[in-house]
Amino acid sequence: MRSKSLVIIIIACAFILRILDIDWDSGFHFHPDERMLIMVSERITFFSNLNPHFFNYGSLPVYLLKGTSQLLDYLFGTHVATYDGMLWVGRMLSTITDLLVIALIYRISMHLFKDKTISLWSCFFYAIAFFPIQNSHFFIVDTFLNLFSTLLVYLLLEYREKPSIKKVIMIGIVFAAALTCKVSAVIFLPIILFSIITPLLTKEGWISRLVGRDGVVFSLFLFGIVTLTFAFIFMPYAFIEYTQFISDVSAQVRMNSDPYVFPYTLQYVGTLPYLYYLKNIFFWGLGPVISILAIVGLIGLIQKILPSIPSLPRRGTKGVVSFGIFFLFYLIYFIVIGKSSVKFMRYLLLMYPFFAIMAGVGTSVILNLIQDLSHHNWFSLRKRFRNKFGMTEIFIITATLLWTSMFLNIYTTPNTRIQATNWINQFIPHGSTLAVEHWDDRVPIFDPGVYNYEELTLYDIPDDGRKWQLLNEKLDRSDFIIIASNRLYTPLQYLDVCEPDTYPRCYPLTSDYYKKLFAHEGEFVKIAQFTSYPRLNLGGWKFELNDTSADESFTVYDHPTIMIFARK
Repeated sequence: MRSKSLVIIIIACAFILRILDIDWDSGFHFHPDERMLIMVSERITFFSNLNPHFFNYGSLPVYLLKGTSQLLDYLFGTHVATYDGMLWVGRMLSTITDLLVIALIYRISMHLFKDKTISLWSCFFYAIAFFPIQNSHFFIVDTFLNLFSTLLVYLLLEYREKPSIKKVIMIGIVFAAALTCKVSAVIFLPIILFSIITPLLTKEGWISRLVGRDGVVFSLFLFGIVTLTFAFIFMPYAFIEYTQFISDVSAQVRMNSDPYVFPYTLQYVGTLPYLYYLKNIFFWGLGPVISILAIVGLIGLIQKILPSIPSLPRRGTKGVVSFGIFFLFYLIYFIVIGKSSVKFMRYLLLMYPFFAIMAGVGTSVILNLIQDLSHHNWFSLRKRFRNKFGMTEIFIITATLLWTSMFLNIYTTPNTRIQATNWINQFIPHGSTLAVEHWDDRVPIFDPGVYNYEELTLYDIPDDGRKWQLLNEKLDRSDFIIIASNRLYTPLQYLDVCEPDTYPRCYPLTSDYYKKLFAHEGEFVKIAQFTSYPRLNLGGWKFELNDTSADESFTVYDHPTIMIFARK
């Protein structure tokens, strides 16, 4: 009973963290994927028009958003089934979805280890890891995929424990839900088939194992039929408009295999497979404390290789096969997605339940280590001290909370785009001409019609004299340059080598432009900068963490650095 109460408390705290300033962009729809999904949802009406005419992502999250919004309007007389209203509904759905993930983490941990301590720590770590908190502030398909993939893991483990036709049906429904959130969920198919087949092969009699009422053939056939049926229910127009569906999915596949397909993916040119993801997870997604605990947990689970590390209680291990299914589910996904050319951090959001559980295991390993050390006489003072105050647990909790609290500053500080807009409207003279960059959200975000604009098409190819003749003409007509994020200048500065074997697309002149601009060597000088870095204030002491080295998608939506340059 005590553990259930603690889970409820953890979920309640997670809810508070996820709704903290859920209106972080003041309704301006700064997240481009969220913006697009809401636009798609807006043109859907239950039940007269269900064709999204859009298959870059799955339709299930879109249907859930519009269906929920229409239902709220019908039941309570609200007016949220609109472009602006669905922003809040969508973010609340993302929050609720992520809270369900926490509950599933507890159940999965208990299934694997039968250890309430590990399970509670796992829930805690996921609840306070910043990346899940951040993504709960957006309506994106990845939060829904994370829920259905985590639920799929749980169902596979339950099926392994006690196979049944009912569970096969549930697995098929959940897999269909995952596929209709994002087609990349097809990666899970091999481990699903493996998990369904292997328990049935232990039955007596080969005929029964293969063609019995609940044998391999029937179970696989049932799984396939259920998956296809519910995939059609959740995303019917992928079948009806299959030509457009294939075209949209193919475009996404091309993007993930070639960072040159779209301008906004140039940031991933030259990034290392796997290591790029792991670096961003370690420093920004989980933070160093939870990441180190997760590493310790992984080492603890291979205790036969490293016998010096204290083992987990053997009675708490569910079995090699169950853990193998759990481990392979995430390992296969990481292997496939980790090598993709385009590496948005959200692509690995569904790995965070795995990392949280590993961190829970790591905490158990460390606590067992301290307990073993406390048996030595020379450690008796520390043993009494720990038994009285639980210093190790307090240290872990405090360290992780302090790290996350730094990032919550992003939501307790006005959005940088709004800060910059207010400053521009107050200090830049009306009638001025502002040079703004294409492929980015323009700042100022609201303008009473008092400014003129020149769009700098810096992504254009070839990056030659003709391009820059036009750009220089625009700059000559401009009084100010507004850089609304690092979306352009980060990749374009290092794509300065024009060697087809190195960079098929290069920007030597644009790179030189940015270097001179930032060094104040040209005709413009920086007069204002707006940041919202992770920050910790303790009394008169202030610690600020510059996160501009993080993946662009980590900063560009809710706390981009904005710079304003004026003509000298």
